[in-house]
Amino acid sequence: MSREHDDEKASGKGVETWELEMVQKVARAFRIFDRDELVAELSRKLVELKQRPPSDVQNWKAYLAKFLYNKASNWVRDTRNRERRVARAETDEDWIGTLPTGASLHSQEDLRIAFARLWRELDPELRRFWELLAQERGNQANVSRRLGIHRNTARLWIRKIPEILERHGF
Repeated sequence: MSREHDDEKASGKGVETWELEMVQKVARAFRIFDRDELVAELSRKLVELKQRPPSDVQNWKAYLAKFLYNKASNWVRDTRNRERRVARAETDEDWIGTLPTGASLHSQEDLRIAFARLWRELDPELRRFWELLAQERGNQANVSRRLGIHRNTARLWIRKIPEILERHGF
């Protein structure tokens, strides 16, 4: 195949059959749950690349293989990180539903008194954070925005609350 023919294929707007096969091949190289989603993402990236191909490519096939592999690696990494963050957020927020609030506090006088003592000992910032967290139903992003703190600070404070509760026997 001549270089002109290779460049012509790369710069054409249409996607060749062999390019779609390469997308499938690259997607199969990764151990993932939702391969169809990866194939769709790689196909989208291929179309974007074909619309604006780089001008200095010597070997389109080799370039495309490396391009797709890198995009797939990034997509898999980002997907796994997103799944970990979601799982971590769910475990961070599990304790919110178990807090003694409302009627349970009033029905157990000792528990209510112990909680009031804990509340007084809390840092005022953490108290305000906890109140907003309850108002926002555990939505860390909204609480962070309302308090003007970074979301990671909110996560840190969320991790502190169960420790404080445990120290006070809750």
